[in-house]
Amino acid sequence: MTTIGSVVMAAGSSIRFGSDKRRYDDGNGPLLQQTLAHVVALNLPVSVVLRVQDQTKVDELLGRHAKNPALACYFVSHSELGIGHSLAAFFQQPPPWDGAMIFLADMPWIRSDTSRLLMENFDVEKIIAPQIAGQRGHPVLFPRQMFAKLAQLRGDRGANALLQSSLGLVREIPVEDHGIVLDVDSLPC
Repeated sequence: MTTIGSVVMAAGSSIRFGSDKRRYDDGNGPLLQQTLAHVVALNLPVSVVLRVQDQTKVDELLGRHAKNPALACYFVSHSELGIGHSLAAFFQQPPPWDGAMIFLADMPWIRSDTSRLLMENFDVEKIIAPQIAGQRGHPVLFPRQMFAKLAQLRGDRGANALLQSSLGLVREIPVEDHGIVLDVDSLPC
């Protein structure tokens, strides 16, 4: 049986945003908690990557999800080095999954059917990513064979460089979901 887990990247410093976007409320609750509601509903194991400084703020950040037994927190030091660093830190001790679906905390508008479609198309040899109008979005589902490469990431580009260098391994799934490319930084003022 194939095991897919999820990783919610929530260790960013939100420097460009100007405040902690994990806590930003768009009228539907804090972004991180909205994202977690989506991910938890997929019935996958959930790992939330947070800053080491967040250890005393877990209940506040995760809200009702803080006590969910399917959810584990991973605290990364030096998260200011970028999302690539945080992803690499998480994958240094890879989870026992066949695949990992990477979500960003500031992208709660992804539809559930999109995430489920990616899971249905899981391939142990391919990176599965949604795409709309020629633009690749999130979440991205990585097979276990890519975990070692995720553990080598650096900087603030996340897995983009890995996706670019592995184009032959990327399978894009067309979707009609603008939530895959909509993050809080791209919202109209």
